Amino acid sequence: LNFSTGVQTFTVNGMCEVSFNPTDTAFVERLFNAFDALDKKQEAYKAEISKVSDNREIFAIAHARDEEMRGVIDGVFEKPVCADVFGGMNTYAMADGLPVWCNFLLRVMDEVDTTFAREQKATNPRIAKYTAKYHG
Repeated sequence: LNFSTGVQTFTVNGMCEVSFNPTDTAFVERLFNAFDALDKKQEAYKAEISKVSDNREIFAIAHARDEEMRGVIDGVFEKPVCADVFGGMNTYAMADGLPVWCNFLLRVMDEVDTTFAREQKATNPRIAKYTAKYHG
């Protein structure tokens, strides 16, 4: 049997692909939980870095936090995606005023919102068609 699962594949910055169903509540729950956790980690990272003046120690902290961040993001997708999405860039690097991890997850959240809205509009007419066919 072949059926639609809603899994979509998205090209990320022209470099790699990630696949997920934007309306899968298990995925969305992992996404939002990860975002909350990572936002807290971002604040802890800033506080930790601000207390250190030795560059070597800053680099060690940044490396450790990056590995931790990548583990959380990979957990959202249930497979390693960070190596392809971020390459060797530290996920705490900044772009457009936000860390790159945040830019990536916010873009995924935007896709979730857009897809949920589109699927909600498509659901009722399709169900009505089948209801009329089998119960009419």
